[in-house]
Amino acid sequence: MNVRQWTHLVLTASMIASFGACGTSSSPPQPIAVQFDPNFAPPTSINTGDHVGIAAIVTNDTRQQGVVFFCTPINVCGTFSPIQVGSNVPTCYLAPAQVPMGNTVTVTATAVSDNTKSKSATITVLNGSGTPCP
Repeated sequence: MNVRQWTHLVLTASMIASFGACGTSSSPPQPIAVQFDPNFAPPTSINTGDHVGIAAIVTNDTRQQGVVFFCTPINVCGTFSPIQVGSNVPTCYLAPAQVPMGNTVTVTATAVSDNTKSKSATITVLNGSGTPCP
């Protein structure tokens, strides 16, 4: 085999290898999803001024930024401490001191990496004694 034939063979092999890589498909990233942790799910009801741990699980979050918690109606729905936590890390939800209009609040966990992904739950607030977050 002369140099010209050898060069042609090497170039042909290189092109075949390059084109082979063009057809490989990779799966697109899975969408982020948010759900409440069954062990730290929002309760269906809570007494005024009482606290409970709530955690959300974020799946397919390659940046692992967790969630931000908020509630409505704003200013009368209670508080979270801390507001932002990692996936599957409980936050302390403190119910409002007074029963809000309509007797319910909605708590929402929103993925930090994709704020279009969230999970919400409605909690009935009952007039009763409670204990603040530790």
